[in-house]
Amino acid sequence: MRAAFFGTPQAGVPALESLCEVADVALVVTQPDRPQGRSNKPQPSPVKSEASRRGIPIAQPEKSSEIAGILQEAGSLDVVVLVAYGKFIRPEALALPRAGFVNIHFSILPRWRGAAPVQRAVLSGDRRSGVTLMQLDAGLDTGPVWSTATTGIGPKESAHDLTARLAQMGAGLLHRWLEPIVAGAVAANPQSDGRATYADKIESDERWLDLTQPGAVILRRVRGLTPWPGAWVNHDAGKLRILEAGLSEKTSLSPGEITMGAQVEVGTGDGSIVLRRVQPEGKGPMDADAWMRGRQGQPGRFQ
Repeated sequence: MRAAFFGTPQAGVPALESLCEVADVALVVTQPDRPQGRSNKPQPSPVKSEASRRGIPIAQPEKSSEIAGILQEAGSLDVVVLVAYGKFIRPEALALPRAGFVNIHFSILPRWRGAAPVQRAVLSGDRRSGVTLMQLDAGLDTGPVWSTATTGIGPKESAHDLTARLAQMGAGLLHRWLEPIVAGAVAANPQSDGRATYADKIESDERWLDLTQPGAVILRRVRGLTPWPGAWVNHDAGKLRILEAGLSEKTSLSPGEITMGAQVEVGTGDGSIVLRRVQPEGKGPMDADAWMRGRQGQPGRFQ
């Protein structure tokens, strides 16, 4: 097979590695380098770094309208594999590979079509997630499905950790099914639009926690918003990101009230949670008790 690969974040790297085992990868298309970190200097995406390491030609179009021309310049392609690329693919580009675009989507379609399927699954309290191998079409994750693998969501698993697991599962599905898909030896089954749910993009203003909510809901938000945009609260001393927390048996605290004993506990709408790891704005991650010791006996309150 002669193939191209579209992807950007670390979640796409396992699939690129898998594709290289079963196909001649003629091209990798990824997002342009973006400013990252405290230096704010443009950095290559993880997929670009992996492609560079393997010596695969790379394209980084700024606009979706450029993609069809890039594929035409790459020559005849049997298939394009896409994982978390981050741009819309126009119909004229979808029609160019002989077997079309094969998309690895991190949900059990038709549940959680859209931009943030893993985060929305965790935020909603889903007990199971999965990865779907599907034909990319002009709709929003509406194409027919070749194969799905499912897995449980751990009670303490963050969106980051779940995404890493699903990325490996997706790479395994691709390795198993790509050749028969391209050969036309396996049929894709249409999705049920009536059962579809949508995973809207996570917006930065969703990072703020409402401590009047039940503790279990707050903990899901901590897990679901990790690593981006993070789960934040306003403290008397400034903004604080909660990195890790758990439920507490203490029920006497009001929402936002803090107590320090053997552990740092915070009141919620139905009890309290234990803070384990936090990150004050402008500082590095630290244990919650170390942060509280720095308060010098003045725990303050979350707003």
